[in-house]
Amino acid sequence: MASLGQLTAGIAHEIKNPLNFVNNFADLSVELLDELKETSVIATLDEHQRGEIDETLDLLTGNLEKIAEHGRRADGIVKSMLEHSRGGTGERRESISTG
Repeated sequence: MASLGQLTAGIAHEIKNPLNFVNNFADLSVELLDELKETSVIATLDEHQRGEIDETLDLLTGNLEKIAEHGRRADGIVKSMLEHSRGGTGERRESISTG
């Protein structure tokens, strides 16, 4: 059982690093899109161009929010795996009988 816990912990740690990368860059990309929206307000565009840009920015923001949402979900799974792997040390404990 202890080796299963060690395996689980190892897998969880290996998943955690790229997952942190995805989550951090999704958040950063949303911030960059917000800055781009602010910058595009001062640009001289006709209504059609502005509408297309706003629609594309909204789609990208929505996609990044979904990436972040699922990244947080995966992060929760990894945390659960780590907690589970720490739950049992593989050590035998003496039972205390109440009788």
